[in-house]
Amino acid sequence: MKCKNNDMARHVRVRAVVAYPALSATLVVSIALALTSFSPSQDLAHAATPTPPVTTTSSATPTATPTTATPTTATPTTATAAPSATPSAAATPSAPSATPSPIAIPSASSGSTVTPGSPVDHHVLAWIGGPKLQALYLPVDALMADVSQFQTIRMRFKLHNSGTAAMTAAPQLEYRVSGSKGYTVVPEALLKGIPFRVDREWVPIRPGKAGTKQGPLGADIAVTRLLTGREGGGRAVTGHHSMGANPDRALTLEPGSYTEQEFTVQVTSDARSLTGYEFRITDGHSMLAGSQIAAIRLGAPPKLTLSPRQQQGLTVRSPKPANRSVVVK
Repeated sequence: MKCKNNDMARHVRVRAVVAYPALSATLVVSIALALTSFSPSQDLAHAATPTPPVTTTSSATPTATPTTATPTTATPTTATAAPSATPSAAATPSAPSATPSPIAIPSASSGSTVTPGSPVDHHVLAWIGGPKLQALYLPVDALMADVSQFQTIRMRFKLHNSGTAAMTAAPQLEYRVSGSKGYTVVPEALLKGIPFRVDREWVPIRPGKAGTKQGPLGADIAVTRLLTGREGGGRAVTGHHSMGANPDRALTLEPGSYTEQEFTVQVTSDARSLTGYEFRITDGHSMLAGSQIAAIRLGAPPKLTLSPRQQQGLTVRSPKPANRSVVVK
């Protein structure tokens, strides 16, 4: 009996053990269902998700994009503007085309037409020399002979307006070889091959003191210092003396008035000995009626005087160039 009771007790324990897993599984399922009931439902998740509004907002963006990306007329306008600017840039190099000034290149006279009522009646020439650098004037209309190179002379012309209207002119000094055709403007600078230039004068630093300095570029000629006389009558007007500008500043003469225009000229080393030169003044673009010509003539070249124990040399041929390829040992 005792053994039978023991076997029954074992069976009861085994059943309990077997039943416990089923109970455990049932308990786990119950807990899972209970927990699931407290989690948000599927409908609430869809309602809370903000995806549809965002999607709607982002979908509006592409509709705006075509408007922004729509081609405007600005791009073609910019593209067409660039080629139109290119011809302007190409035309720029032709802008700095300026007429050469007589200062740089002595130009031929353009005085072909005649200005009426403005005759040049007379002229007077002067040397610049002596310790006081004074101007020694010759008689009116006289020829200046025996001129030497590097000498400074003055040329003064009388302008007389015999017309009935006022006359304005910018006197310009021109020269030519005696007997030749065509005049050339006397330059303001020292140029190779040109025998004259309009130059400044050297004047004493102080009266009675040693030393010199360059004088002004121009000066007025007072009526009391006019030299060509009152031939033709009329009213005398203050003249002008140019010592560096050619043409000189413009002057105006009323009908029946007269004045004098003077230039200081330096003879350069390109002036030929025993050669005559003629000078006149024009209005630059027109010749003054009755223009008088001032004439000068260069003297003979100075003779070469040898000092004691000096003798004239002989002209020899230039030595032949050496052959540098030959090596001398």
